[in-house]
Amino acid sequence: MKTVSLFGMPVAKVTRAEAVERIVQIARERHAAGSGGRGSYFVATINVDFVCNAVRGWPFRGDRELWGYLKGADFVVADGMPLVLLSRLLRDPLPERVTGSDMVPELCARFAEEGLPIYVLGGTAEALDAALAKLREKSPSLKLAGSDHSRVSLDDDPAETVGRINAARPAILFVALGNPKEELWMGRNAASLDVPVMIGIGGSFNFIAGRVKRAPRWMQRAGLEWIYRICQEPGRLWRRYAYGLFKFSWLSLLTLCGAYREEK
Repeated sequence: MKTVSLFGMPVAKVTRAEAVERIVQIARERHAAGSGGRGSYFVATINVDFVCNAVRGWPFRGDRELWGYLKGADFVVADGMPLVLLSRLLRDPLPERVTGSDMVPELCARFAEEGLPIYVLGGTAEALDAALAKLREKSPSLKLAGSDHSRVSLDDDPAETVGRINAARPAILFVALGNPKEELWMGRNAASLDVPVMIGIGGSFNFIAGRVKRAPRWMQRAGLEWIYRICQEPGRLWRRYAYGLFKFSWLSLLTLCGAYREEK
């Protein structure tokens, strides 16, 4: 699989359809092989927020643990037009943006076709129930192996939660804890999880349920979805997006000038 390195992270040069097919194939093969304590196939859908949380580059700090998990993930896709645009400027273009929010309903439809069960960690029961109702309108055979909406703390012993997930034997684990918490949780527990595939999905089930509206398609394609999100929640999001835009622009400029260096 061809990749482009962006801030040390190997981003796969795939379309959304190719990404979905790869995830389904891995889940099908590993689920059919049965349990074996092999750990979980880690899928990361990175965007500007991920970069700002994880990557260090003077004078900005980053989270070395998170960056290490993203760098070492089994499959990384670009869930953000700025990453796609940067790859084009580097003359090693990604084919398109591959968003987790778009992949989740497609994955659920394919998993229903394959008879593969899903498990959801995080989010709310109400959002999941509403999302499942909509998903099952098109895919009535979608199987929910289990869900866990209890409060997850990175400081707690994860053994009980991991045990429940493993006992349910899902083909895929959707982790809805938000970045960076969900990636840190997956990275720390990947070796203990006996689940074919795991992927962080943030608030995807809120989108599917209609609780949070996504930007119009033209804004998504133009990389302007962040403006729509700020308009929805200006008080909570404007500082985060302003910082993210500034930091990502600076890191990208360093990269384009050949001055960015991965900090060891």
